[in-house]
Amino acid sequence: MKYYTTALLAVLSCSGLAVQAQDAAQAEDPKTVSLDTIAKPVLRVLKKLKLSGTIRTRYNATFNKHIDIDGLQHSNGSDKFTDNAFTIPNARLVLQGDVTDRLDVYVRVNFGDFKGSPTSKVLEYAYGTYKINPYLNFRMGVYRPNFGREDDLATDYLRTFDFSNQYTAFDENGWMNYQMGATVMGEAKIGKLPFKYYLGVVNGNRRNSFTDNDNGKQFPARVELEFSRNFQVGVNGGLGKEYGSSLSVWGADVNYERQLSRKLHFQVESEFKQGNNQSLFFSEDIPNTTVSNYMMRGAYVLPGVMYTINKKEIKSLEASFKYEYFDPNFKRDGNVRQQYVPMVGVDFAENYAFRLQFGVVIDRYNHNVPNTTEYNSNRFITQLQIRF
Repeated sequence: MKYYTTALLAVLSCSGLAVQAQDAAQAEDPKTVSLDTIAKPVLRVLKKLKLSGTIRTRYNATFNKHIDIDGLQHSNGSDKFTDNAFTIPNARLVLQGDVTDRLDVYVRVNFGDFKGSPTSKVLEYAYGTYKINPYLNFRMGVYRPNFGREDDLATDYLRTFDFSNQYTAFDENGWMNYQMGATVMGEAKIGKLPFKYYLGVVNGNRRNSFTDNDNGKQFPARVELEFSRNFQVGVNGGLGKEYGSSLSVWGADVNYERQLSRKLHFQVESEFKQGNNQSLFFSEDIPNTTVSNYMMRGAYVLPGVMYTINKKEIKSLEASFKYEYFDPNFKRDGNVRQQYVPMVGVDFAENYAFRLQFGVVIDRYNHNVPNTTEYNSNRFITQLQIRF
């Protein structure tokens, strides 16, 4: 596995060296100024950096007895839990900008993670992107490796209250969300069909540590085809190893949008993924089993409409409904979770800069497991978002 990782990084390094050699040749001509020079005053670079942020506050309340705001069931009769509360899931600051004409940096921290154990969690993004040309770019650091449509969506623009349950599961298994590694990516065309590609190598243990916990690596890949501005299809696949066990995943997603009238916009996105659930395999540690017997899969569909008002007080109204199916281990009689999330929202400013959402999260399992979150529940959510 380490030889594949070394080979991939060597290819990326050679690409960067080739560009640097080209720029060095240009620099020999005194009339030519290299685009890559970092001989700029520090203050001039700092002026290019932009600071932004997002605050999301949430009110959760459960409709069920003995179930707390996180969906955890309490069967011992104790009332020492919270069935309604205000929380701050996101309090983010972002620093981003161009260091040179080819290199940009992006750093994001989430102070909302201090609500739990903040160890190795407050830092969400810390990466640099080196732009060689439209066809070949290189990224390294802590970032989301674009393994699926949700990896390309900022939390600020979600039309439901949070990412899907399959997204969380594939995050726990090292494929999605914040991972540490390197990716080569670009845009090109097959005939007249535009497409984007991403090919990476990551540690596979999330952002829980600033190093790897074993010698295995995971190789996520994605191709996104743009059939039109309103219709995209993505295909994902990945191979890897963890503690000597071979891993594989695959998936596909579809996004479709249509302007129904001057003020009414419709969008539907859907996604399917399947792969090894090695985090469950290693946590159970059952003798005479292999990771190949631990397979998860999930799918969701999320249609939504937006009605544009463009008044001074209200910019738009929106409504969405998410249905999701997730099986954490379909080869060993996993406890299937089905989730229904109807939501409505009011946008008081452009680009979700000031947004209020209301919704209900309905969870249904094949069978209830006392004193766990695998228990049928109904929760009400109100969410306020401010971007600046």
